[in-house]
Amino acid sequence: MAKYSDDAKYVSAYNKGLEASNKAKLLLADLNRLKPGTAEYTSTKAKYDSAKKTADAAEAARVKRKKEIDAAEASAKKSKETKKAQSSVKAEIPQLEYQLQVAINEGNADKVKAAQDALTAAQNKLRGIKEPTPSKAAEEVAAEEGVPLSLTDFLKDAIGNVEKTKKLQQGLKDAGVYKGPIDGVFRAEILIPAATKAEEKLDMYASLGAGFTDRFEGYKRLASGATGMGGTGGVGELPITEYPTIFSPTDATKAINDVFKAELGRAATAAEMKIFKPLLLDAQKKNPARYETRIVKGKKVVTQTTGLDVATFLTSELKKNPTLKSEIELRLGGRKSLTLQDLANTAKANGLDLAVFGDDINNWVKRVDNGEDIDIFKNLIRKTAKIGLPDKVGALLDEGVNLDAVYAPYKNLMAKVLEVNADSIKLDDPTLRAAIGPDKEMPIYEFERALRRDPRWQYTDTARQEVSDVALGVLQDFGFMG
Repeated sequence: MAKYSDDAKYVSAYNKGLEASNKAKLLLADLNRLKPGTAEYTSTKAKYDSAKKTADAAEAARVKRKKEIDAAEASAKKSKETKKAQSSVKAEIPQLEYQLQVAINEGNADKVKAAQDALTAAQNKLRGIKEPTPSKAAEEVAAEEGVPLSLTDFLKDAIGNVEKTKKLQQGLKDAGVYKGPIDGVFRAEILIPAATKAEEKLDMYASLGAGFTDRFEGYKRLASGATGMGGTGGVGELPITEYPTIFSPTDATKAINDVFKAELGRAATAAEMKIFKPLLLDAQKKNPARYETRIVKGKKVVTQTTGLDVATFLTSELKKNPTLKSEIELRLGGRKSLTLQDLANTAKANGLDLAVFGDDINNWVKRVDNGEDIDIFKNLIRKTAKIGLPDKVGALLDEGVNLDAVYAPYKNLMAKVLEVNADSIKLDDPTLRAAIGPDKEMPIYEFERALRRDPRWQYTDTARQEVSDVALGVLQDFGFMG
């Protein structure tokens, strides 16, 4: 193992994979507690997918680097062994040449041929030329050389060999992947797919350290179900691991109360706890998280099936109860009414009638009921209200300030000067809107003078009093009044 831990690329990939894998496990635990469809669930799911992708990529990099290290080590070992063998052969050749010369001098043809063959074999070995072994099967040669025989070479060795083809047909039939005849005829269109399927099953065991040096031995194991891993479990199948999540009484109470508060705005009663706790416990036992391992194209693939979604299950069970369902609907109706009133108030505070948004209002109310923030839709109302207004006013609305708050100082002064109720002054009043122009706001004293030019001012008590005072002054000036 030291050769791996000494390699920077291998260690980096290993550490990165371990960190991402641990992060993914934590996010998965969080994900199992969240309600699908919510913003938090979607955000956590994205983080989990990212961490899982990083972990898989790091694992692939680690495996690739391991193969590179193993290949380099094997190459170095082979090179060393080759040099050693060549050194030995170099020392042997002079002796073989001497033996050949002795045989020639003796005139013994058999000895000459044997000496010549031995010398030729040594010279070929020195040049790296292997002697042919036509009498041996490909699998035997591969086993002797320590090199895994490919499935293609294994099948080629059976072509034209009636006995081996029969053996192959019988082995694949016993393994449950071949249904053709046992007649020694190599039918590629049937045997190759069957052998490929058996190969995938054998690869499953090889990935877990239970490989087979001989394919026919592997076929026997597939037929009997004996995997060498301490048990059976189906022909060519890997076990499925299950992890049931069973809540403690405290956790169960919290989970049930969380759903009750979300749906009904209150905690569950003791009587309701007695109903929902057994339901939750039973559902968790029946719906464990499952981890299924498969081999796909030589790679181990672990598929996870998430266990029980507690919030979804409890919500569904709660709505099956007629009494609780009625309570939910009653609360939902009141909540929708409050949402609608809140949006109407925002529209009014920005000089709009909520009716201008038409059918969008119903959609907004539904989305708020499903968990979206009502401020999203209040901001949409403000964005509509700021159309045509100066940028400075629009910027305030973008920050969440309502239009009536922007005009409040002018509106209050206007109500005082015109002697009217402030609530009777609408935000679309031309005189009020004139207080804030594209370039600047009108000073209060200047706005007050502008109000005196408004036609409504002449009907105020202040206006009448001022007219009366002026008339009195004129009469006094002409001596008609003392």
